[in-house]
Amino acid sequence: MGAPMGAALLVSLALLAQQPPAPGPEFDAGFASITEKDVLVHLTEIASPELEGRDSPSEGLTRAGDYIIGRLKAAGVEPGGPNQSYRMSYSLAGIGERPFEIPVPEQCLLAMQPKGADEVTFVLEEDFVPLPHCPGEGEGPLTFFGFGITEADDKRYDDLKGKNCKGEIVMILEGEPRSKKLFDGPVITRASNVYSKAKALEERGAHGVLVVRRAPSEVPKGLDGKPVAPPALGYRYTWAPWNPDAPGVVEPYTGGDVHVGIPVLEISESAATRLLGEDVTELAGKIESTGKPVRRARENVRVSVRADFAKKPVQLDNVVGLVRGTDAKLAQEYVVLGAHYDHIGVDAWGRVGCGADDNGSGSASLVELAEAFASCRPKRSLLFAWFSAEEDGELGSLEFCKNPPVAKNSMVAMLNMDMIGCVADDEVVVLGCRENPEFEDVLKDARKLRPTQLKKVETDKGYDLWERSDHYSFHKIGIPVLFFLESGKDSDNPDYHTYRDTLAVVSVTKIARVTHLVFNTAWLIANDPQRPPPPH
Repeated sequence: MGAPMGAALLVSLALLAQQPPAPGPEFDAGFASITEKDVLVHLTEIASPELEGRDSPSEGLTRAGDYIIGRLKAAGVEPGGPNQSYRMSYSLAGIGERPFEIPVPEQCLLAMQPKGADEVTFVLEEDFVPLPHCPGEGEGPLTFFGFGITEADDKRYDDLKGKNCKGEIVMILEGEPRSKKLFDGPVITRASNVYSKAKALEERGAHGVLVVRRAPSEVPKGLDGKPVAPPALGYRYTWAPWNPDAPGVVEPYTGGDVHVGIPVLEISESAATRLLGEDVTELAGKIESTGKPVRRARENVRVSVRADFAKKPVQLDNVVGLVRGTDAKLAQEYVVLGAHYDHIGVDAWGRVGCGADDNGSGSASLVELAEAFASCRPKRSLLFAWFSAEEDGELGSLEFCKNPPVAKNSMVAMLNMDMIGCVADDEVVVLGCRENPEFEDVLKDARKLRPTQLKKVETDKGYDLWERSDHYSFHKIGIPVLFFLESGKDSDNPDYHTYRDTLAVVSVTKIARVTHLVFNTAWLIANDPQRPPPPH
């Protein structure tokens, strides 16, 4: 027999009171604010080749963080870090067993002495930076030997043929000529390795080497329609490692055991032009158009170079924003939405790992989510976290979980986006339901809440990747997580961890669709009166 009508009514009202609020106009506006156009804007900034692969640490990573913080401020997202800061800094001594070698400023020098004139000195981290593993000092006349290539695979091109460099400071261009007449265009070859070039010049008697960093051949435009400006000339602490299983990728030297016996400095194009007294960018263009080496000697000028290093820790930043919840009690609890914003940097051949998919896609998605929720606040508070050093072992998220900006037991769930821009536009893989079965229903409801145009949401494959992104740091401390990714296999993306991971291979359509699903999912979790149980 059923319960009396009055009792049934009370039960129904109690159940209704426990349901998440129905989405209203503010929710719809937030959902609609997530667009492909905006995703592309964020990706253009974060995955620009000018940011040189966002290595941890690097000038490019700092600049990506600056961009993200600018968007948070504009949207009215509060700082989520300590002392009302958007940055949560932590110290990192090195990568694995390899400590960081830091330039010692007072022991680094680039200067030229024109005959009969005052000495001209150049500025560290503006005009020049030392090349890692190349300490020493040298002095001599200045010569320019094109790209410094002497070991091209097919022997068609040799900058040093018939030349020695005894007692000279030699200036060369990084990489190789951007010309299919000479090499393979964007597919850079072994001849570009900066250490191989420096060793060849050392063998020919050079007292020092100046390597000119060139601007990317294609520079994207920002919101104002102007080319994205390059960052400051940053020191490259580490070199990008490529995915050895990717087709067509040859792995160069990436660090550790290569030491050149003469000082090697990387210099800007403007510093190179001042030193040589001739436009170095034009000289590079001449080589590329004619297919012939160009050599120059600067008359009546002597150049001094010096470099030294010390093993020291560096500071890295996680970027954190906060949207406060609307419910007085539930606002003391937090749903964390995260993505790593670092990537693997530049390799010793000069190839940039732009990381448009890994993880420009997740970082751009997270910017869209922060902007959307800033005007559509749920009952619980939301923390938006962009992690550094994920590529080095999830170090940023481990630090976040070790020293969280809020009490650990106040974080009720974590949603992570890492590589959501490739493979099929209408499919996504979501890991975490095996450990948190309640999330299966949350995802089903999220798909119904508003249409995402994702036809397939896979939750039962891809567990080989379960421990390989920042959500796992949260899972280990008992926080329920969901991990959104494009596929269950690395092999589905042949551009993973290669220099081919650029805007050209990413689908902003897929990123926007996945972002809509994450938006719906976060809304449901952040409004549910019951917090998810701990992972099984």
